Amino acid sequence: MVKKRRTGNGVYWGAFVLEWFTHLHSSNLNSTDYRVLFFLCEKMKDDDNTAYLKQKEISEVLNMDKGNVSKSVKKLREEQFIFKNKNGFMINPHLFYVAKGRSIDREMLREEFDDLIYKAGLKRRFNMNEDEHRLEEYPDKEESH
Repeated sequence: MVKKRRTGNGVYWGAFVLEWFTHLHSSNLNSTDYRVLFFLCEKMKDDDNTAYLKQKEISEVLNMDKGNVSKSVKKLREEQFIFKNKNGFMINPHLFYVAKGRSIDREMLREEFDDLIYKAGLKRRFNMNEDEHRLEEYPDKEESH
């Protein structure tokens, strides 16, 4: 008898880019920042890497002060681990993504995230080089276009 694989909320798999852990370690995040980041990763949708939440909702669910959540969101944005979009927070798909049994267009998600950064007048910090299977970081969060 073959057992069916249970997938809980329907997510088949998730992937952290392993080199991201080096950046997490050296980013000076505190425990509040990690709680907010991992909560957003948990809540993000698999089709667009976005957690459709407001800061108030995050603070209520995590039982945290809204001001502390705001500071964490700002720090995570500065590190380019997340970025605010129209309806929530997009988690950087160069660093983390999820999918169901179907394939997703990771390149399209990465371009969308990079567009959010460029529209804010910032330079892209990370690039996942799929051909060489490595995460690239641009010095001082700058790159040439």
